[in-house]
Amino acid sequence: MIYLELLKIYLLSIMYKFVLIILLFSKITFASNFSLDEFDIEINSNFLGKEVVLFGNKDKESSIIFIFEGEDKEAKLTTKVKEGYLWINKTRNLNNQPSFFAIFTTPKKTLNEIFLLSTLKDKHPLISNPSLRLYEIRKAMKSKNLYIEEELENLNGNLFLKKFLIPDNISPGNIKVYMYELKNDQIIKMSSKNLIIKKGGISFKLEELLKKESFIYIFILIVISLLLSLLTNLIFRRK
Repeated sequence: MIYLELLKIYLLSIMYKFVLIILLFSKITFASNFSLDEFDIEINSNFLGKEVVLFGNKDKESSIIFIFEGEDKEAKLTTKVKEGYLWINKTRNLNNQPSFFAIFTTPKKTLNEIFLLSTLKDKHPLISNPSLRLYEIRKAMKSKNLYIEEELENLNGNLFLKKFLIPDNISPGNIKVYMYELKNDQIIKMSSKNLIIKKGGISFKLEELLKKESFIYIFILIVISLLLSLLTNLIFRRK
């Protein structure tokens, strides 16, 4: 019985999700536009990743390129380097690397085709050129599920859809979502939205309390420790 109830809840949640997508589709069918099924994702110690649905519509004659780009952060890149007869691991410190990066296109475009678009190259350094250095960074991010390069699913001539996973190792921060509309390999429109990844849960709230109100936090810890001490003494006295 419990299994059937859980299955019912799961099916209802899926149904509500698709109803929401249909309603949102109806709002954006008169111009090239896009949306996500949610724009705020909360992560905590139990976060196992989150599926996100990207959807929208476009002109039938247009090409679409989506770029999801996380906030810049410091990172380390480890590669195997041959020195003499031995292969050794070499680690480099990287600055201003996006925490997450994804490219979705329709019709499908390769990175070599995207490299020819100067506007995209100038705005997104991770795909600015076909150098070995950037290739190694993208490869390392892909191994951690932080880099995606896939095609959008066409539902008919002008509607598109894509499901993808925000991995469990995502860093909190803002992921900028860019939509580029192209005709004859020229960008004719660009729009952007934000996907917010934020920390949640009790541990995060305690961290925030420690940062903002350190005195109150320490006072609470002292009170809790005193109460535990008194409780322990009472238990031993009864024995």
